[in-house]
Amino acid sequence: MRARTGARVTGLVGLVAVTLAALVVVPPTSAAYRDTAQAETSAVQSPLITQATRLTPTNTYLANTATALQSDGTLWVWGFRGNGLSGTGTLTVPSAAAPTPVILPNTGYTGANRRYIVRVAGTSLDDYYPTDINYTGLAALSDDGVVYTWGGSSTNNVMGRPSSPIPYTQPGPVSIPGTVVDLRSSSGVFMALTSTGDLYTWGYAQARGITGQGTPTASSPTPSLIMSGVHSIGAGMWNGWAIRGDFNASDSTTGVFWWGWANAGSSYASDPSGDNLGVNRNAPFRSTTLSPFAQAGCDTVGVVMGSAGDTCTITSLTGHYFGNQLVFDGGHLVTWGDANNQGTGRAYVSGPVSAQPIALTLPNNDTVAAVAPSQDYVQVLGASGQVYVYGRYSFGRGPDPTLGTPSTTNLVTPAQIVPLGSTVTAIGAFGYSGTALNADGSYVNWGGGTAGGNNNTYSSIINSWATNNTPTNAVQGLTTMIPPGA
Repeated sequence: MRARTGARVTGLVGLVAVTLAALVVVPPTSAAYRDTAQAETSAVQSPLITQATRLTPTNTYLANTATALQSDGTLWVWGFRGNGLSGTGTLTVPSAAAPTPVILPNTGYTGANRRYIVRVAGTSLDDYYPTDINYTGLAALSDDGVVYTWGGSSTNNVMGRPSSPIPYTQPGPVSIPGTVVDLRSSSGVFMALTSTGDLYTWGYAQARGITGQGTPTASSPTPSLIMSGVHSIGAGMWNGWAIRGDFNASDSTTGVFWWGWANAGSSYASDPSGDNLGVNRNAPFRSTTLSPFAQAGCDTVGVVMGSAGDTCTITSLTGHYFGNQLVFDGGHLVTWGDANNQGTGRAYVSGPVSAQPIALTLPNNDTVAAVAPSQDYVQVLGASGQVYVYGRYSFGRGPDPTLGTPSTTNLVTPAQIVPLGSTVTAIGAFGYSGTALNADGSYVNWGGGTAGGNNNTYSSIINSWATNNTPTNAVQGLTTMIPPGA
């Protein structure tokens, strides 16, 4: 556990309490978020074909395709598996079929065991359109620092590699100099950070500069270096963030940098920089408001944000359709965005106020262990093991906090999902769906809304594992899967 001085906690208050001081409640310092997926992932002799160990939920921007990382490094995929997303070499696997395992090729591997997966990312346009092959893709980072992609096309450079000799229906390596330590995605662009602090991007720029490669439409067919000297990275719906050193006001190369799409006031995710200027950035640009949160421990390079080896005071940066989330040392949650669409977890006052990063207090002053944004709402795992949720339910639906059934009632402030109890160890999200792992190994998922309206057409919410029993409901409330071996 890292010790932090009272001055640092006081510093947080100063950062976020410029206005609306009554909304800023900072609980005592505690251990910051640590990467659950990393902690639960380890190698065995070879990936398992039959699920027999723990599944860790993943967080992607790939609507209606569910993914979970097994503790032996096998990735399981279910729900929509067209476009080669199953990774099996088959273009389409029926949604009614059982979940499929993705095992990385062992070619060139020098480890003692088989190559295994440590991180997963996925993308579909706006975390919304799940079936268009020109905008979909999955990516996996191996234990030896290689990125693999599959399940898309080269039209918008989402695959980041040629289709030969390995077709896009199978995991193929992406050429990135050095050893990759972290992998993230927005809803269109993949980002990879190397051990030497080099940041590469590839994918669909959306004419919004989301690749960070210099112009609104710039997109390279293979990964392009956009920044060096980077400590760690985060990703929002239409943007990326990079931390580069402890903030020094007199040194413009330090602090938090961002690139991508920005909106002034309260429109959509607002300005991901937190500066509320409403100006897109086509290349990494320093944030005035967020940079002071990088107070200490951010001077090393090539670190997984929030991992056991990370000592930076910013431990998580995420975003969804209507807002952004920063977790500060000690598990303190800071949000900003479009409160008019319940994107900030606090009541709407005005566009400029909503766009200002301000600390958000969880029920019972719980601190944050993890954040998993779906498209319209945000799930927060507390240090207590409780899961909280806030956001817009009126289109995609979400779980009723008390009953766990599908709900259309928007949640302005964080509410505990009571039926999950206090035993949750990890959370994830994709599209309009959420997932949770319980301490006993049981796996809970919910949701189902997508571009066709509110539906579970692709059976991404299932109530069994070995076979896929398609639910009859348009959307699902909390649905527990008991994987074999759990």
